[in-house]
Amino acid sequence: MTVKYPNGGLMHQHVNTPDGDDGKEIFWPSMAEIASYSWLGGEHRKQMARLVIHGEPVPAGRPRFSNGHAYDPRRSRDYKRFFRQEAKMKYHGGLLRDMPLKVEIRVYRHVQRSLSKVERDRRLRGEHRPIVKPDTSNYVKLIEDALTGIVWEDDNLITDLVASKWYSDDPRIEVTVTEA
Repeated sequence: MTVKYPNGGLMHQHVNTPDGDDGKEIFWPSMAEIASYSWLGGEHRKQMARLVIHGEPVPAGRPRFSNGHAYDPRRSRDYKRFFRQEAKMKYHGGLLRDMPLKVEIRVYRHVQRSLSKVERDRRLRGEHRPIVKPDTSNYVKLIEDALTGIVWEDDNLITDLVASKWYSDDPRIEVTVTEA
């Protein structure tokens, strides 16, 4: 399914739905529901937000300097803008503030086509994980910055963070937010 911006430009292409994907890309409760969340038995808390952004993930690049000013490299800046636009279109809840947040980020990178079928299957099953650059922390920084002011008031609210890289035929980034 092709999704377009209101001006007609192509936003992204949904490819295959991976096994185990429930098809639910977003869960945004009202602020009243967020205020009433409590322990739901053991370590589980109710999701406050779940966001899936389809497309090849791009990490935050090292800042560049010109005339004494720092700026993001173009590729990172463009992807951060894309990520923010997608989040604004999908997120309809209130801005999370004044509470500690736990954020889980799963980055799904595309599997290279030049691999043997056996190795490709290993990567898709999660037996072989991406241990190559870019670093997981570079993805995290871009996501934290992109969602500031959209999902959370400031990324300093994030007290717990779990981030992982995976391979998939459907490259995307999944972000799940709960109260820490």
